Amino acid sequence: MTICAKKCLNRIGLGPVAEVTVSTILPFVHFSTKELPANLQFEAWREQPYAFEVSPAEDECPKSFAAEVDIYVFGSALMLRARQGAQQYAISPDRARKRGRNIFLFTCYERGEYRGCAGADEINGGAGDIQVLDLSQTMNTIETSSIMTGIAISHDALREKLGTLDKLHGLDLRRTTGAFLNDYFQLLARRLPTMSEQEAAVAAEATIDVIAACVRPTQERMLPIATQVQTVLVDRAEKAVERHLQEPQLSPEFLCKQLGVSRRTLYRVFEERGGVHNYILGRRLAAVAVGMIAPGETRSISELAELYGFTTSETFWRAFKRRYELTPGEFRAGGRVHHAGASSSAIVALFEQWNRGPSVQGLNG
Repeated sequence: MTICAKKCLNRIGLGPVAEVTVSTILPFVHFSTKELPANLQFEAWREQPYAFEVSPAEDECPKSFAAEVDIYVFGSALMLRARQGAQQYAISPDRARKRGRNIFLFTCYERGEYRGCAGADEINGGAGDIQVLDLSQTMNTIETSSIMTGIAISHDALREKLGTLDKLHGLDLRRTTGAFLNDYFQLLARRLPTMSEQEAAVAAEATIDVIAACVRPTQERMLPIATQVQTVLVDRAEKAVERHLQEPQLSPEFLCKQLGVSRRTLYRVFEERGGVHNYILGRRLAAVAVGMIAPGETRSISELAELYGFTTSETFWRAFKRRYELTPGEFRAGGRVHHAGASSSAIVALFEQWNRGPSVQGLNG
């Protein structure tokens, strides 16, 4: 991992956390609008490449916008701590199809309220509640000024614990369960910046276990008769794509043969992921993105693109720019900065490298 901080600035200022001085151990990115001119603050925040589309809470952009976020990678999980003004978050159908992430975000609200929808379901909550969102699906919320702590977990890691991911998108955990996770998130946030990589990896596994244990009872009450066959097929399909990202023949027909299913079944499996073609494209782009900022990687951008199935530079360039809103050259230059700066490519690089997992950090496919 190439992006880390010389020290954590802890500018969020949430009680004891602000007093901790942090080493360079864990990968980390910090972004703040504090030093920007007031009239540019909201636009700078909106341009950061997070999973959501961001718009003003009102019809017009605010005259100023205070926002700060710290993002840590710890083992197989990711934590973010944010203080931000009122705004709207959304994942549109088009964004979910083209740029959706196979990640669940569990957000603990320390201050603030939210209301909106996740898919077709209405959601609302406030301080002390835990909001669960699948970043590969549509959502839209209006939020007041808020302080929050979030834990991001990949579909694969959570599916391994729960078996199925059905009925999680839009789930609100409240009362005893929400209060317990709230306390746990705050304790983790205080301890995480001082952990070693080994300690953080153990903490990540424990955190996934705790979250799974908390959501399982609620999920089971909402689930119909278990659809284990579908769950297993989704898992097999996603793993088959990862194994064969460097294969030129990777296509729907290839996957049908690998999985022993019909084309119709395969398309149904990838329907919520934007379609099979779009899913393969997204995973290949993510693999190239990780390769471009990998330590010691000397191959050119075009060589890496060709390795992952892009036959022409123009096709790759257009697809990369459309997904990340940066050119490949801009991404590589920004992603190799060795500090917790506010560069868009630094945030994308940190996110993609975590999301791709250790199996591909050496570009082994």
